[in-house]
Amino acid sequence: MMSQSSRAVGIAIASFASLVCVAGQTAQTWNVVLDVAPDPAVITDASIRERIVATGSPWRVRDIASGIEMLLIPPGKFMMGASVGDAEATAAEQPAHEVTISKPFYLSRTEVTQDQWMKMMGANPSRFQPSEFLAAETATREVQITEITNTGLTRQEAEQKLGPMKTQFAATANWPVESMTQEELQSFLQKTHLQLPTEAQWEYACRAGTTSVTYGSLDTIAWCGANSQEHTHPVATKVANAFGMHDMLGNVWEWCSDFYSADSYAAGKSGTTDPTGPASGAQKVVRGGNWLSLPKTCRASYRIAGAVGHPAYGLRVARNVN
Repeated sequence: MMSQSSRAVGIAIASFASLVCVAGQTAQTWNVVLDVAPDPAVITDASIRERIVATGSPWRVRDIASGIEMLLIPPGKFMMGASVGDAEATAAEQPAHEVTISKPFYLSRTEVTQDQWMKMMGANPSRFQPSEFLAAETATREVQITEITNTGLTRQEAEQKLGPMKTQFAATANWPVESMTQEELQSFLQKTHLQLPTEAQWEYACRAGTTSVTYGSLDTIAWCGANSQEHTHPVATKVANAFGMHDMLGNVWEWCSDFYSADSYAAGKSGTTDPTGPASGAQKVVRGGNWLSLPKTCRASYRIAGAVGHPAYGLRVARNVN
């Protein structure tokens, strides 16, 4: 027999399934609906699925302009800042405080990729492109050829001995875009009509209901200093969190919309709703750690001020439901 909660979910799904047109496009012309209801294979927690359905909005959509896939994050409350018992928490992560995210929002399932960026911007600012790896491999091969010719062989004989050069990474389209300037970042957001998540939205989506320092074993969920071979990696090749988000930790730092202040949490210590950070500042917040990070910086609560134009910095985008 169907439970009362299951019937409620079914009714809710039916009530907003009518939003989908025959072509899959909603009345909100910025997206195409890919899945109305959350996939249990991705959102394995039934209570999270119920919360998503209760919003009355489709779970998985694709932004028409950029092609970016986005998942619905339901509203809720969480403790923002240092996790209980986290000995590595910095002063900037204190005090831990309750935050209410009052409205659902869409967040890109992965970091923005080089291909998605190129589609809108026409140029790729990223360090980690095929040309980067080709240059490094060419330099390595020249060293090998020199070592062989020093034994008395000709260059042609050395090249024959080594065989054809194989480029390790012939394509990086699905790798995170990085190294953009602040001007390029703002131009991308203006062209797509997308936005950076607030710092609170980012941590809420990263934790996805967890209260520990990470949402899983770091080697399983993140490309970081211990496993990255000193470069970024294709998005969504590590395990997602309970909201279906990939690479919330590691790969590249992710920009947030808030200005950074080391003591900004003090204002919300008694609890706050939909915080947006200081009204002004010199730098914006970045979150999540990167491909070179130590475990202490790949934590859900770790926060620093970002530096533009660096290969450790990328982005994940958000959009309001309405």
